[in-house]
Amino acid sequence: MSRTQLSIPVGLLVENVLTSGLPGEVIIECLQRRDYVRLLPLVKESAMDFDERLQTAADIGDDWEKAIRQGYEFKFLHINGLKRLLDFRFDRKVDRDYVQDELSLKHIQLTAEEIELLQSLIGRQWIVQLEETEAAEEGTTESNGKSSSCIPVRIQLKFP
Repeated sequence: MSRTQLSIPVGLLVENVLTSGLPGEVIIECLQRRDYVRLLPLVKESAMDFDERLQTAADIGDDWEKAIRQGYEFKFLHINGLKRLLDFRFDRKVDRDYVQDELSLKHIQLTAEEIELLQSLIGRQWIVQLEETEAAEEGTTESNGKSSSCIPVRIQLKFP
């Protein structure tokens, strides 16, 4: 079965509303009714225009409801969209938790589960690779308050 594919605006809408911590069906109900009172105080980016993004989804046929229920992947994702995804889904920010080197992101500390999830979201275009670092070789990957179960990775375009 193929995964639901979302455009950048709709995928980032899904990521933003998921930051609310509310159950998926509650999120879907709020978005269907276009009643955001319950969502706005809880989401990471309350200034996002939900109406505009829902209209975009309707216009291009992105199934955001299925994406919330069953998961999805991005159709296409530029570097800035990737950085926003890392912030929404994993609370990782550029220059705090990783560095950008042109079209690559380096030194991102993620758990094995996070790496698997990230690859499923961005795998059409990006590859998540383990980084060889001294800290990883020594088994001490604790940095920025992240757990020692985190693995240093880099993300780069599959076809540069």
